[in-house]
Amino acid sequence: MKSITKKISAMVLSTVFATMQVSALAAEFPINTGLGGGSTINNVTGGFVGADGLNTGNVDLNFNGNAHVNWDTLNVNKGESLNFNAVNGANGITVLNTVNQGMTTVAGQINANSGIGRLIISNPNGVLFNGATFDAAGDVMITTQPLTATFIDGNMEVTKVAGTVPVGVITIQDSDFSVGGEFNLFAPSINVIGGEIATQNGMKLITENGQDYVANGFKDAVRMEAVNIDGDVYIVSKKGTVKTVGGGEINGNLTIDSDDSVALNYVANGKALHVKGDVDVKGNGVMMYARNTKVDGNLSMENGGGFLEVGNVQVGKDMNLKTVAKSQNPQGYKHFVHIIGKVNVGGDLNVDALNNIHIGNYNYEQGQLLDGSLTVGGAINAVARDGNIGISINTTADTVNLTSDNLNIFTDGKALITAKDYKFAAKGYIGGVNETSKFIDSMEAYTLYRSDAPSYLNIAGGILSQVATGVDGEAYIASNGDMDVTGVNGSKVFLKSLGNDITILGDSIHADVITVGGETDNLTVETASNSRDYTLKYTNIRDAQEITIDRETEITYEMANGENGWNVRDPRPENTTYLVVKGGGEEPTPDPTPDPDPTPDPTPDEPTIDPDDNENVKVLRSFENQSVNLTQVYTPVAYAADLDDDEIDKGVRKNVDGSVTVVRAYPMGK
Repeated sequence: MKSITKKISAMVLSTVFATMQVSALAAEFPINTGLGGGSTINNVTGGFVGADGLNTGNVDLNFNGNAHVNWDTLNVNKGESLNFNAVNGANGITVLNTVNQGMTTVAGQINANSGIGRLIISNPNGVLFNGATFDAAGDVMITTQPLTATFIDGNMEVTKVAGTVPVGVITIQDSDFSVGGEFNLFAPSINVIGGEIATQNGMKLITENGQDYVANGFKDAVRMEAVNIDGDVYIVSKKGTVKTVGGGEINGNLTIDSDDSVALNYVANGKALHVKGDVDVKGNGVMMYARNTKVDGNLSMENGGGFLEVGNVQVGKDMNLKTVAKSQNPQGYKHFVHIIGKVNVGGDLNVDALNNIHIGNYNYEQGQLLDGSLTVGGAINAVARDGNIGISINTTADTVNLTSDNLNIFTDGKALITAKDYKFAAKGYIGGVNETSKFIDSMEAYTLYRSDAPSYLNIAGGILSQVATGVDGEAYIASNGDMDVTGVNGSKVFLKSLGNDITILGDSIHADVITVGGETDNLTVETASNSRDYTLKYTNIRDAQEITIDRETEITYEMANGENGWNVRDPRPENTTYLVVKGGGEEPTPDPTPDPDPTPDPTPDEPTIDPDDNENVKVLRSFENQSVNLTQVYTPVAYAADLDDDEIDKGVRKNVDGSVTVVRAYPMGK
């Protein structure tokens, strides 16, 4: 075994030595390329064949295998180009470039042909692309992480230099990148400003050791400004804010996984960020934003450290917003979800908030509620685990399902919620809070709401399939249209429909008291079993007085004191409430109308002839039941008989052409 081990070791050493000989024969080091004010190659390990075009501003570095190029300095000025070429049929090779001194600045062009499977530029001092062009057929990595390479049998392994903390920044400004594979940026802070980036297999922006970086006075881990990217974008951030500003376009998916804050298009400058795929964001910072953003696919955002706000966004499919108790921020902010401005969602809106949910616009400095709107093509499903749901802008959806597990659901008293079906469930209060200051204070207080002057939560009409409160809760709901109430499980419920109808349906109605306001036009109560566990209060049509029907009293048609169980009175004076109570009592059965005498079956061989169908009788209906002047002749007249040969038909003559002539009227009653 010992001899075999020695032979293998000798083979490895021989291979490494032979590789080093090839490199040494290819060029003498150091090599001054003439690029960027004297960019110098200190050494090359691996399959380096040679360099062409030195000192011409158009330098070719040629490789027939994996290689590690160590530069003293590396810069490419405007008008210059640095080309990495795989030659002699080499394919899928890796070229690692490490830089020892100073920042790398590229204002010219870097190219890598199809044989270069992976091109890496590592400079711990930072890398700046300013007005540059970068064209690579394979994968590209730009990093400030110090790297090195080891070779065994011609295979190269790229490794991190232990114990070295990167401090440099990667900045790509007004530069164009075309990457045929995957494009990776790896640094404590990454800035991408303007320019065009196209990547076949996506773009990754990864930050590390950000805490040390932030300690030096920097805040943003990743900053993308007005950049257009063709391909998926994946951002991983350990510390510091991930931020996009100034709009831009991503023709693919955007995925962000951060342990800190995330702000999408935080400063829009009047320009929208457009993501043509899905957006999936997870953060754990004090704030998370998406503003003035258009997402063609799904938008999903989750924050574990504080605020989550979407404002003036358009989402083609579903929008999912969530706050979780991952960490508590030092400022002590609650985990608060804001949906502000003008928001449009093509699919469903799902909100799961640890604390408050606010659907509405708000000026924090001035303490004002602002205009806006929320339009959802599908369902709104919103749950506040330990907070309030407050709505202060008009909200439209197919269905609305709002739940506050421990607190309240309220509007500013002005916002209108429009849907086909509504579900509201809160431990405390469901209704309106008319005063702005009280609305804001209620959102911040995190207590069960009590009001001496409650107002209504306004809906446009439809099916109110759930109203649920705690034992001491109250619900105030007003409808601008007809409303069918099919599910109640609350304490005190107040309903009104402004000049329209309310129908309380079925046996899923459970409450202490249900009160119907006087603005309602008609109230219908229908139960299958006629059993109720709630007291009903409504305004009587006859005298405008409130009527109370306790839970033990059976609702009957007679209670309505109207016609067939319906309270009807016309004309209806203005400002009069018209209420109908239709219950499980037996409806009065009208006297049956006697069946008409049956028509006897015709005698066989004697067909029944309808006089109107007799071709010999022309009936003129306008003469029916009218007197006839005996001195005149009428052709034809409805008093004609069936024209058989019976003498009783005297006075009627059948003409040759089939018509009839009445010579005199047939005497009535004879």
